[in-house]
Amino acid sequence: MTLPPYTKPHASAADRVLHLRAKGLAVPRPIVAARKIEMIGYERLRIYFLSRRDHTVVGKPFLPGTSYNDILKIYECDARLRAACFAAVGQFEILLRNRISEELSARFGSHPYFEPSAFKTKELHVEALQKLSSVYSSSKDKRAKHYKDSYSNPPLPAIWTLKEFLTFGATSRLLKALDGPLVKAVAADFGVPTDQLFENWVEALVDLRNVCAHHDRLFNRAFQKQPQRHQRAGIPAAGVPASKVRALIQCLDHMMTTRGTPVHLDAAVRTILNKYPAVRLAEVGY
Repeated sequence: MTLPPYTKPHASAADRVLHLRAKGLAVPRPIVAARKIEMIGYERLRIYFLSRRDHTVVGKPFLPGTSYNDILKIYECDARLRAACFAAVGQFEILLRNRISEELSARFGSHPYFEPSAFKTKELHVEALQKLSSVYSSSKDKRAKHYKDSYSNPPLPAIWTLKEFLTFGATSRLLKALDGPLVKAVAADFGVPTDQLFENWVEALVDLRNVCAHHDRLFNRAFQKQPQRHQRAGIPAAGVPASKVRALIQCLDHMMTTRGTPVHLDAAVRTILNKYPAVRLAEVGY
C-alpha cells in the first residue's frame, strides 16, 4: 500500500482557534486563546483537546459544554503532577545510588567494578565497566577532574565518588548488571522482596522520571514499562491499572516509606487532582 504524502499547510494560532470553535469548543476570548497557543504550541495542547472530543461522532466534535479554560486547567494540572512526581523520584534516585554504593563498597572495597563476582555475568561486567568508564571520562564534575589530576591507578575513582556522576538510567542499568544476591540486599532496604521485582520497579520509575524531565504528559498516559505487583504488600493496589501513573506512585511511596524517608506522593497527587475537577480521576489511575 502506498501511503499519501503529508500535505497539511501551516496554520496560525488564530487559525487554530477558528478550527477549535468550529468543532464546538467554547472560546470566549479568542485573542487570548491564540496567544496561549503561540506560547505553548498547538501540538503540545492537542492531546488535551483530543481528550474532550467525541470520537464516536463524525467530525469528532467537542463534548457539549467543553470550554477552552477546561483544557488549560487540565494542562496546568498535568504540569503540577509532573513537578510533584519529578521531585519525589529525584529523592529516590539519590537514595538508590547511595545504597548501591554502600553495598558494593562494603562487600568489595572502594573499586568494586573490577570484581567479577559483583556482576551476574562476564558480559554484563564488561558492559558495566565500559559504561562507567565512559561516564567518568566525559564528566565535567570537579571531583572527576580532581581524581584525574591526583591519581594514576585505579583508572576509575572510588564507587562513592563515581556514583555521583551516574544518571538515573545508568544507575538502573548498573543495578541490572549486578549479582542477584547483592541487588536483593539493596531491594530489601526498600521493602521489595526480590531482585527481579526491584529491577522492574526501578526501570519503570526511570521511565516516569524521563517523562517528567522532558515535560511530557502524565495525564491519560499509558506507560509501556509497568510495575509488577508486590503480592505481599498489595502494591500497586488492586484496581489500580499498572499502566497508569498512580501504580508507579504507589510503588515509589512504598519504597520511600520503607527506607525511612516518606514523601506521601499518592496523597499529594490526590490533593492536586481535587483542585482540578476538569481532570477525570480515572485518567491518571485514581
